Amino acid sequence: MLKPELNIVFVGNYSPRLCGIATFTTDLCEAAAKLLSPRSSVFAIAVNDTDGRYAYPRRVEFIIQQTQQKDYFEAANFINASNADVVCIQHEYGIYGGWDGIYILSLISSLSVPAVVVLHTVLKNPTPNQKKIIQEMAQRASYLIVMSNLAVTLLKEVYSVPAEKIRMLYHGTPDFTSLDNNRYKKRFQVEGKQTLLTFGLLSPNKGIETVIKALPKIVQEFPQLIYVVLGKTHPNVLREYGEKYRTSLVALVEELGLQEQVIFDNRFVSLEELYAWLMAADIYITPYLNEAQIVSGTLSYAIGAGNAIISTPYWYAKEILAEGRGRLINFGDSNALASSLRDLLSDKTKLKSLRDKTYKFGRQMRWEKVSEKYLEIFKKTAATAAKRSLTLKTPALLLREPPFDLAHLKRLTDDTGLIQHAKYIVPDRHTGYCLDDNSRALMMCAWAFFLLRGEDAKELISTYFSFTHFMQNPDGRFRNFIDYQRHFLDESGSDDACGRALWALGYIIWRPPRNAYRSLAYECFQKALPHVRELNLRGKSLAMLGLVSYLRCYQGDESVAAKLRECADYLLDLYKNVSDDNWRWFEDIICYDNGIMPMALFQTYSILREEKYLKAAKETLEFLEKTITHNGRLSIVGSRGWYKRGGIKAKYDQQPIDAAAMVLAYQSAYRVTKEKEYLKKMRQAFGWFLGENDMGMSLYDHETKGCADGLMPEGVSLNQGGESTVSFLMALLAMIEEYEISSVV
Repeated sequence: MLKPELNIVFVGNYSPRLCGIATFTTDLCEAAAKLLSPRSSVFAIAVNDTDGRYAYPRRVEFIIQQTQQKDYFEAANFINASNADVVCIQHEYGIYGGWDGIYILSLISSLSVPAVVVLHTVLKNPTPNQKKIIQEMAQRASYLIVMSNLAVTLLKEVYSVPAEKIRMLYHGTPDFTSLDNNRYKKRFQVEGKQTLLTFGLLSPNKGIETVIKALPKIVQEFPQLIYVVLGKTHPNVLREYGEKYRTSLVALVEELGLQEQVIFDNRFVSLEELYAWLMAADIYITPYLNEAQIVSGTLSYAIGAGNAIISTPYWYAKEILAEGRGRLINFGDSNALASSLRDLLSDKTKLKSLRDKTYKFGRQMRWEKVSEKYLEIFKKTAATAAKRSLTLKTPALLLREPPFDLAHLKRLTDDTGLIQHAKYIVPDRHTGYCLDDNSRALMMCAWAFFLLRGEDAKELISTYFSFTHFMQNPDGRFRNFIDYQRHFLDESGSDDACGRALWALGYIIWRPPRNAYRSLAYECFQKALPHVRELNLRGKSLAMLGLVSYLRCYQGDESVAAKLRECADYLLDLYKNVSDDNWRWFEDIICYDNGIMPMALFQTYSILREEKYLKAAKETLEFLEKTITHNGRLSIVGSRGWYKRGGIKAKYDQQPIDAAAMVLAYQSAYRVTKEKEYLKKMRQAFGWFLGENDMGMSLYDHETKGCADGLMPEGVSLNQGGESTVSFLMALLAMIEEYEISSVV
């Protein structure tokens, strides 16, 4: 039978000091390579922790420094440039950099090669960020592989991962060829002794004290008994607490007079020596104190070695030791452990029967068998991905926008208006209200009602319009902030707030949900109009959008047309004075809401039809696009420093208002020029909300229908406030308007 030909990249931790996952990945890598054709290639990418470099296996061809996010992008480029057919990513939250290891999303979202993710941890009660990471990987990966049936259930019920994306495979083990442990006992000078073993990185949750406290109850009956604790202290525990836990265990041994029975072997042993210790052991014990362990490599090896096993009932142990393949005791129950040890040690037939049963079950867990199943998944992934790349050339199939849903916006809105911020998804009343957010929400809801005729939007319009009217001073200017008790916090608001109010009022005049709204909007608009001249760059640009909307209704109003021309010429003057061949922009800094300026010029051209506005709109949008696009996706200028001319672009925090502005700018460009390339770029910009960003993580929350406040170095913000949610909804409306995908919830 011909060996299959397949090129595989393995990504994970290869540090010998964190042997569990490193051993798993190394063994899987080598086992797969043995089954493949000589024409195949199998190589690995190692994630290097902060403690230095290691002697990695020969297959490691690229090293990621754990805390350097740029390395994850470079690793993706390295893979994309290789001949890889599939990438196998080992996932555990502690392996990768960033908040909960979020940097792995930067790699997986940048891949052009299909990926399969092996989950070594599946939490029953994840934090929102931990849950999002798994969900984002599930969206991008062809399959998620887990090593227990409980993990399958958790992925479906807690993380909402589709069943067809999940596969369960056993944790692989070496091929232990014999149950005769006498020669191995001789190697370690424990011949004639009844040997108990626990191995792995030492930490307080391992429960070693449970075993030590059980020993005095049986050592007189079994004087040849020894208990070997094999392994160094976990490096993270050592870094924070030193050898405090090991010292406490040694003190307990001395207190109970067990110095002859307990051996602490404080070493990282080779895999060969580890296998020998497993073969030498009569009974393997995992006395862990926490049930929330979905897989255990150490227990898997003990099963493969045919050990009689006593364990506490953590998740993996309960499942893998079912049907009498081991003994389970309650957490921390030394008396029950002593009883189980006595029962097995006093009956050699019972002990042998348990070992035979465990060994027989473990034969299906050998890497020889398990790796065959992995290769089947890898081959299917590579073949399916090739078909998918052809299918996705159809533009309609690229659209995956969520349904338009105002649930979170309604959550943030009370009878006064839209509350500024949220603590997670709960409205934070301490932050009060601002005109910026409410006028933006007014504009969005009026647009939504025009497109979708939804009653939710219609009801919210009244609240936001009332707030906007309330914030206008008698002289026509607007205040911006009030607290939760409705006390004004400023006399005159920002230029941005005034410009956004004019945009919303102009839209209501053009497309009023009710005729009475147009009358009030017209009154407020006319009062604010004299102040347009005073506004700054962004204020004028936002106001221009309102002027354009007004002129779509009242085309013959020459005074408003003159004001629009005056604002547009102001932008052009700034552009001429500041720009050169390398910097085609209106000012010496690129900061926030940048797409609004080109958008305002495109829309001005649609009314005034003067080529100079169209030319400047195209040039500035093209420059902005080059500045904030990286590897085919939006990489927004961050608010932690912005991008000053001649300086370095700040990467974080990236904010939804900027992504929305780009979506709207591209929409305006398409409406004016009818160039379909702008539609493609519009979709690309919208993708930023759904995970096509530097972190590879969705800011839109499909469960709450809200949008995260920003993309930070640690991941997405856990807060879903007013500005971010309205920004997302406006971008979504633009997509709906252009692509007519108006499925409404």
